[in-house]
Amino acid sequence: MRLLPTLIPLCLGLACAPDLREDRATDSLPQDADTGGLVTDGETRSLTVNATAVDVWVYLSLHDGALLSPADPLQDDTWQLALQRYNLAVNGGVSGAGGVEVSPVEGRDLDGLSAAPAEGWRTDLADADGDGVPEYALGDWYDYDATTHVLSPANRIYALCDGAGACFKLSIEGYYDDAGTPAMLSLRWAPLPPR
Repeated sequence: MRLLPTLIPLCLGLACAPDLREDRATDSLPQDADTGGLVTDGETRSLTVNATAVDVWVYLSLHDGALLSPADPLQDDTWQLALQRYNLAVNGGVSGAGGVEVSPVEGRDLDGLSAAPAEGWRTDLADADGDGVPEYALGDWYDYDATTHVLSPANRIYALCDGAGACFKLSIEGYYDDAGTPAMLSLRWAPLPPR
């Protein structure tokens, strides 16, 4: 009986964590809504993207922060980043013809990166492990806690360069909104000099 007061907060805390094993309906959120609003601070932009749909990708132009609806995303080079739940695709490799490549930068914050790295560049590749999902260049953007089923951004940022030579630095800041809704991805990015 003495354990009950101790267990109740623990159980409540675990019960509140969103479960990634489920694809829950999110009918209350319009799938094409820019629910975060683009915020510009100098050259740095911030946006929360509603990527809650299980079967719809949201396409983002890092040039101007616009959410796009390309007729043929595989042939359209106006987007750099696509989001669907916790999957992030770049417009390169098997995901598109935009020539986007990514280089992870470990343990740095966005403001601390002033030039694109010389190495470590990769793009989206075909499924190599048989799970039916491409090997996304940004596939390692999160850490997953199997006990609480909570996603949190890994301690890294990314440099992205597209086929036209434009480069950006990108930080994935969060996966949940203030209400705990998953797949509400908070992003921050800024331009980098061409490599």
